[in-house]
Amino acid sequence: MSATVKEELSEPSEAEEMIFRIVEAAQDGIDMDAITLMTPVLKVIDRQVAINSLLSSKRLIISQAMGGILRLKVNTNTQIAGSPEEQALRDGSGLAQLQLRKVLKTLETKKLIKSVKAVGTTKKCYMLFDLEPDMELTGGTFYSDQQLDSELINALINVSTHYVQDRHKQAVQSYPDNDQMQREMSYVRPQEIADYISEKKILNVPLKLEDLQKILDIAIVDGSIERRADGKLRASLMVKQPSALVSIPCSVCPVVEDCRPGYVISPETCEYMTQWLDAAQQI
Repeated sequence: MSATVKEELSEPSEAEEMIFRIVEAAQDGIDMDAITLMTPVLKVIDRQVAINSLLSSKRLIISQAMGGILRLKVNTNTQIAGSPEEQALRDGSGLAQLQLRKVLKTLETKKLIKSVKAVGTTKKCYMLFDLEPDMELTGGTFYSDQQLDSELINALINVSTHYVQDRHKQAVQSYPDNDQMQREMSYVRPQEIADYISEKKILNVPLKLEDLQKILDIAIVDGSIERRADGKLRASLMVKQPSALVSIPCSVCPVVEDCRPGYVISPETCEYMTQWLDAAQQI
């Protein structure tokens, strides 16, 4: 039975919803360590892909708290920028539904306009034929036919991580007796990683720096890469051990005010508390 539950929770859509609900319950956002502890049924890769999908679709955003800690927060600006949908065209033109669809079909046949489907919806949006749709509609580089390309995302995360790890190894070999130089020479600019990816022809299309930044943000949140104030990156040299008090599920629980020992909602019956205790014992 438990194996079945784990398999179901590994489905991308369910993984995204699980993580979204956890972040949504945390008013001030939540860091990756806490999410990892609260989603023990998810594989590392599934968790990364789900978070990247939520960021790409702009359901979640990354914010920086005091001390430089990166947190995931729900994006309260959920309006999708782009071209008008059929309902908006009908309201604006005053045409009946059948009339409007006939007009739209004629304009599409004459290649005066074209329709596109926004990521995460089945509704069509219309725009002039010669214009390119905004990435907020198409999803950008990491989407193909409105589907998130998880294999591409994983490949770019791995390539980026390996690149900064190799730079650190080179720095250690070049300056074996100078810790300060090792640290400084381990840092790379995001553009260097972008140039490396282009040189290796990992993508069939040009990689924009802003797209790479999204990949790097995932690696940073996951703890494999760290970024300093000037934007340069280096490999994270140690696995972060989260504070048990910081990651306790009560801090983000939406029903914590109703939780009492012996009540219907109680620490004794809380599955998240059980998972947290099990995970804390392994640290």
